[in-house]
Amino acid sequence: MKVVILLIALLCALATASERNELEVSFGAGVWMPSLFDSDTQLNPGPAFMLSLQIPPSLGNCFIIETGYLSVTSDRDNWNGVTGIPLTIGYRTYPFFRKYAGPRGIEPLLGIYGGGILLWDRPDGNQDSNKTGAAVIGAEIGARIMLGESTSLDLVVSPEWVPAGSALAGESNKDFSGLKILASIVF
Repeated sequence: MKVVILLIALLCALATASERNELEVSFGAGVWMPSLFDSDTQLNPGPAFMLSLQIPPSLGNCFIIETGYLSVTSDRDNWNGVTGIPLTIGYRTYPFFRKYAGPRGIEPLLGIYGGGILLWDRPDGNQDSNKTGAAVIGAEIGARIMLGESTSLDLVVSPEWVPAGSALAGESNKDFSGLKILASIVF
């Protein structure tokens, strides 16, 4: 009798458990803070907009393909700022995810990613615009907050290393390493 009750309970749990095994799309916005570790930089934090595809987020982990639009302003004379378009591939894990726990309120997340970014500056005059590419290596720490049955909010802080080798917006001998802070709606 105990075995039958346990089997029925297990079947009910299997039938009602929400498995994350489908593709998820994420749209997010936040702030980009490049050159954060250089004390004499003239770049100001700016907006970051990101779009990602999470493949497949089952059993508490997933691969992420992400792109977006990043922009900052500059306090240097003759420069308006810098714009960037990243393309990264990463791995994210939810360390406290349990397959049959169902939707929970908040789940911590950890991740790593790498890829590239296309950067160009915006001159405020007759100067030529500089363009460059750079590698991107970063980490993610944050949380996923469930908003409904299949919708959630990801809050993520990402320190990243971006060794841009060109003098963009008058920022010579600087790299664009810094932070991204994003809030994303996941469907």
